[in-house]
Amino acid sequence: MSEAEKIKIRMLRNVRADVIFGMQLGRPGTILREGKEYPGTTNKHGAICGLCDNGELLGVKPGEFEFVEAPDWVLEIWKKHVG
Repeated sequence: MSEAEKIKIRMLRNVRADVIFGMQLGRPGTILREGKEYPGTTNKHGAICGLCDNGELLGVKPGEFEFVEAPDWVLEIWKKHVG
């Protein structure tokens, strides 16, 4: 990702990997902590993932984070979610 495509997010709440049938998906430490800033990534549709401290990517939903930095095309997609 180029410098122009840099994404940084700030978490508004803790987000962990999903739990299915009592088993947590993802490695231990797969968490994005409230109040911390994390590098982010996206796909061509604008879905956002944060890079956890353990190196795992974790998808985030509207209301769980805010953008600190993102390219204009991503912000345009998210306008309807983060107005």
